[in-house]
Amino acid sequence: MSGTEQKRKLARQDWILAGLRALVKGGIAAVKVEPLARAIGATKGSFYWHFNDLADLHQAMLELWEELATKAITAAVKGSGLDGRGQLMLLIDTISVRPGDVYGGVEVEPALRDWGRTDLRARAVVERVDRQRLQDLQDFLRAAGVTVAELETKAHLIYAAVIGFENLRLTTNAEMGPVLRTLVAELVDGR
Repeated sequence: MSGTEQKRKLARQDWILAGLRALVKGGIAAVKVEPLARAIGATKGSFYWHFNDLADLHQAMLELWEELATKAITAAVKGSGLDGRGQLMLLIDTISVRPGDVYGGVEVEPALRDWGRTDLRARAVVERVDRQRLQDLQDFLRAAGVTVAELETKAHLIYAAVIGFENLRLTTNAEMGPVLRTLVAELVDGR
């Protein structure tokens, strides 16, 4: 068999992404080795090559989400070279993009939050992500010229709108970008 005919070797990331997709479809109870192996065309042995057990996979899923949902977005926005207001609007545009199906689509974050309601480890990560996002929002608002006295309130208003829209687009297919841009402009510019 030639190299092009050989099956692609699965990486740890393939299992993590399959775990996120399973979480979206059936909650944490759906994240099991055999169904995941079938979904990605692998063996249980492949799973145990990459993970000690399901708890190890769960931790990796949470770590990937935390990295993508906080550090990666903030670094990209801060590295844009835009002024403070421009960075804030880029942040809104970035978080308004629908997550790809490879990550579980638009339902991934609500599924992770739901998991956090029943699992202490997941809850700790959700809480840490929320705190980091609120801090990052305050930093972006400060750079956009919002006064220190208004930072916390305005960050909470924006973040509450983001979480609300993430859920609303599940039931109404609402686009969050335009409304969030209007909200942010009003909060920053007083329009």
